[in-house]
Amino acid sequence: MLELLNKYKKQIAYVIVGLFVLYGVIWITTREPQMPTDYKAAIDSLTKANTLLIKKQNQLDSTIRVYENEIKAIDTKISNIKVKETIIKEYHHEIIQQVSHYNAAQIDSFFKKRYNY
Repeated sequence: MLELLNKYKKQIAYVIVGLFVLYGVIWITTREPQMPTDYKAAIDSLTKANTLLIKKQNQLDSTIRVYENEIKAIDTKISNIKVKETIIKEYHHEIIQQVSHYNAAQIDSFFKKRYNY
């Protein structure tokens, strides 16, 4: 056995060196790339700034929702006022039409009732 090792000593050395070289090439090509610390710090600071902006945006969104609800309530009140205004206009129009057919006594009682004199 020793003769066999002496005879192929050179080839065994080449195989062992070749395996180390192959291992080195595989290790270099498959290792994960390392990010420089300044890039990592910049990304971390941008992430923090982005988180802060998201929080502020959420606050603004909630404020906008509150104002939208108030605007809807005011729009509803305005719509109700417009409906009431229309009803009042129709009522006064009817009264004006009736007054044109009143006689003197009816006109006097109308003004007395209206102005409490």
